Amino acid sequence: MKSLYKLIIGISCLFAFSSCEGYLDVDQPSIYTDQNYYKTPQDFETAINGCYAQLQTIYNKNYLEAIVTRADEVRNSSPIGRFMDTPMESRWSKPWSSWWTLVFRCNQLLSRIDAVTFTDEDRKKHITGEAYALRGLAYLQFAWCWGGAPLITKEITREEVYKVKRSSQEDTYGQAISDFKDAFNRLPESWASSEVGRVTKYAAAGMLGRTYMYMRDYATAAEYLSQVVAKEGTLYKLADKYEDCFSDVYNNDKERVWEVQYLGGTAGKALGLSQSFSGWFIPSTLNKDKGDYEKLNGITFIGASGSIRASMSLAGDGVYEENDKRRDLTIVNNLYGDKSTPQPDVYYVRKFLRATKNAPTAVDEWGNNIPILRYTDVKLMYAEALNEVNYSANLSEKILPIINDVRKRAGLTAKVAEDFPDKQSVFDYLVKERFVEFCFEGIRWPDLIRWDLAEDAMKAHFALRDEGYNETSEQPLYSMRSYYKLAPIPLSDILAYGNKEIMWQNDGY
Repeated sequence: MKSLYKLIIGISCLFAFSSCEGYLDVDQPSIYTDQNYYKTPQDFETAINGCYAQLQTIYNKNYLEAIVTRADEVRNSSPIGRFMDTPMESRWSKPWSSWWTLVFRCNQLLSRIDAVTFTDEDRKKHITGEAYALRGLAYLQFAWCWGGAPLITKEITREEVYKVKRSSQEDTYGQAISDFKDAFNRLPESWASSEVGRVTKYAAAGMLGRTYMYMRDYATAAEYLSQVVAKEGTLYKLADKYEDCFSDVYNNDKERVWEVQYLGGTAGKALGLSQSFSGWFIPSTLNKDKGDYEKLNGITFIGASGSIRASMSLAGDGVYEENDKRRDLTIVNNLYGDKSTPQPDVYYVRKFLRATKNAPTAVDEWGNNIPILRYTDVKLMYAEALNEVNYSANLSEKILPIINDVRKRAGLTAKVAEDFPDKQSVFDYLVKERFVEFCFEGIRWPDLIRWDLAEDAMKAHFALRDEGYNETSEQPLYSMRSYYKLAPIPLSDILAYGNKEIMWQNDGY
């Protein structure tokens, strides 16, 4: 990991001067478009780490802030969470631009690497695979979140950009699949300890599985997810404890199939490698004198204003099963928050406040890696896919063992076949299970979208009193319309193209 950090440090500094905020800015001066660059294998080592560095920006609140606050796990106080956002909403335009920056960097690398001779051809193949995986990740987000984007897969000029028509959601998914398959065929199964943190063959397989789940091609999803599950015990396994999934002590452990790399503490912050996503959950009203810090896993510094709180859709009665360890490990109430008495109806999130290897002393000094794909997610998606493919054939020998592995870690008793009399009962269980397992990880909203349950979930959410429901008039203050299942294309891009035949807005916005 040390060599990866060194390269990321260098590339972060270089890209501070040459970063492209999207394809509409490709004519910015950049050392990466000069003829003196991309000439040696070392240039491509630096370039691929520049792609990884962009992931640090994207996942450090930028992207997760939008999709976490969109869903029903959050006590809503933002336009996105209340479905009042417009195409001018910065929380959508920033991640859109950031994902395009990643595509831009990957395309530069992929367009130039074939012309350079490597003494180590395997390393050339691996760098190419990494770039494909990272670009595939970007196009996956463009597909499910925005409903499709221009498919730009090589270096082009600004003038050429404006001629590339926005593609359909199906074709954008197709591009993600193509990229992940190219990555799968080029990447190693694992990396040397000095390079841990890079995307692997099985991370690409897992992302193919996720992509096919979004497309509801469950048979193909199961094929790819099964390849990851087949490596259980050697490359992957469930973390022994739920809290270990989020602690920096266990960064890059076998639970972590693919995650964004960070380094915490004052040293990590000084190098530009720490994250503030975890700090997003710390209340600005933290009352250290009343012991709030103890309930937030020993945090002794306050957070920024507008900290994320858990909603009663998650914290309410009956969501977690009785004795589920994950509840107390995820959310906490009865903090003072600068009040004279504890607040029993205000729930804060503490699952990400776990960093002891490089302990933070400020809100933006976290070193917890942020998951892109956890092994638990792979297994639960696999169970879901198997249920869709053939419930009766797969329940006892494949689906139940997966369900019970996750339940055992949560401190829950095992389920038996009689608990799931039909395919629908398995699906309903997995919907609820994924909610409590992956809350605040940026998975709930895309899950609701792919299940076509978003409108029902948000209707129930906005029927809660603390989400603005008026019990006198029996009317919710907020509501979700169907078109909000897609995020808006930023108005700045719509205006820059100036051609609705090439770049158009999603219906409803």
